Amino acid sequence: MTVAELLQRARSAIGHKVKYRLGAGGIDPTSPTPASIDNACDCSGFVCWCLGISRKTDHPLYVRFNGGWINTDAIVYDANQPTGLFFPLDEPKVGCLWVFPSRRPKRPYGHVGIVSAVRNGKVTRVIHCAASNFRRYGDAIRETPPTVFQVPDALFVWYVGIEDTEASIYVASP
Repeated sequence: MTVAELLQRARSAIGHKVKYRLGAGGIDPTSPTPASIDNACDCSGFVCWCLGISRKTDHPLYVRFNGGWINTDAIVYDANQPTGLFFPLDEPKVGCLWVFPSRRPKRPYGHVGIVSAVRNGKVTRVIHCAASNFRRYGDAIRETPPTVFQVPDALFVWYVGIEDTEASIYVASP
């Protein structure tokens, strides 16, 4: 998958009035949308669907970490291991994921989205699935400014299944 294909797939999910529900969506990467039967999804389910992978995996790293589920904490854990599906980046680039883990009790859930625009080394847009998007717009999947991701322990990661050739030259929408 190329960066352009990833962003096209992510943007294709916008406007379907997807509800936010923790733990929902992202099981069937061949589905026409990331949402589950009741049109619900969460951030990691959305991202897995965009990447063309199921959030339920038999990858040994994930099976050991949390029984085989790809969620925000598992993505962060993976990025800090020598092998897995994601590796950390020093700087953001279009097509990377921006993720932060849960930090109990203050922050019970993490969050993940796909960086869709970068200017002068700073992220300007992210496509993500969030409860706040659903409350405000009636659709959990939106392309927004990066405000929600600007926390101290957020990191940029790259999925091994994305071709890196376009990431540095792709012209993202504003």
